[in-house]
Order: sequence, then C-alpha cells, then structure tokens
Amino acid sequence: MNKKFTVISLAGALLLGGAAAAGAADTNEKGSAGSKKKAVQDLITVEEAKKIALSEAEGSVESIELERVKGKQYYEIDIDNGKEDFDVKIDALDGKVISINKERDDDDDNDQSEKDIHGENIISEQKAIEIAEKEVNGMMKEIEIDEDDGQILYEVELQINKGEADVDIDAETGKIVKVELDD
Repeated sequence: MNKKFTVISLAGALLLGGAAAAGAADTNEKGSAGSKKKAVQDLITVEEAKKIALSEAEGSVESIELERVKGKQYYEIDIDNGKEDFDVKIDALDGKVISINKERDDDDDNDQSEKDIHGENIISEQKAIEIAEKEVNGMMKEIEIDEDDGQILYEVELQINKGEADVDIDAETGKIVKVELDD
C-alpha cells in the first residue's frame, strides 16, 4: 500500500512539477497523493483536445504538446490545412479554447504527404501516448506524427523521473521503434 502511494506521489510530482511538489509528497504523503491523483485524472485526453481544436480550425494535426506555464496546463495543437497554419491552445483541465493563432502556410513541405500520414490505417495519438508512457513510465509532453524513410512514426517526448525520454512508435503497427533517454 505504501508503494502505491509513493508511485502516485511521484507521478503527481512530475505532473505538477518542481521540487516543491516533491517535497510536499515526502512530508504529507497521504494528503498530497489524493489531490495529485485528482489533478492527473481531471486533464482532458489528447483525443478530446484534438477534437476541440479541429472544431475550431480545419486541417490535419501536425503536433500536440502538453504545456505548463505559471501553473496552468494547456495543450498546444498545430494544425495545417495547406493554406494556413493554426496554433490552437486548449485548457487541459476544462477543454476551453484559450487562443487560436492563424498564419499563412509558407513552408515548403509536401502537403500531399501530410494527408497520407493521417490515413485510416494508423493507431490513434492516444494509443501511441499510452504505449510510450507504459514503456518509460513517464508523462507525455509532446507528440508528433512524421514520415521517416517511408515509415510513419509517432515521435513522443515524455517527462520521466531522471529527465526526458523520446519514444518513436510505428504508427501503423504500434510497435516501439526507438527509445532514447536524456538525463
């Protein structure tokens, strides 16, 4: 039972960040574990954030990042429709749209290949996140889908106890292609 509280406390400390949260978990393990567990459960999923963003801006999702600024967590979702790029920020707790920034799409990427990447034969972002989080026991910070040498990959960046980890997952099979740990 004590190990369970420690695991919950560590996961919550990663989510809420900083030494202050970790110190609070050490001094009042039972009290802080419950509130941190609640904070983790209250976040909307990546799929929910994606759905909200796509209801605001039409196109294909290029990347999703879970950001934390001044204690406020939000998803930053980049959407490309071939003519315009959108940067949509969604509150990670209540799903409200914080902001939408629109720019003319002036990059030289191949928009047709972007359409191919987001086909029906790939696993969801949520599934890729679950696979990566389980592999390194971490929490997703950023996810992108990209084509690398003809293979469609989810590139997932995660926060772990000792730094960060990057996990590449085959978007069609769900198999882990590469794990890189950064201290």
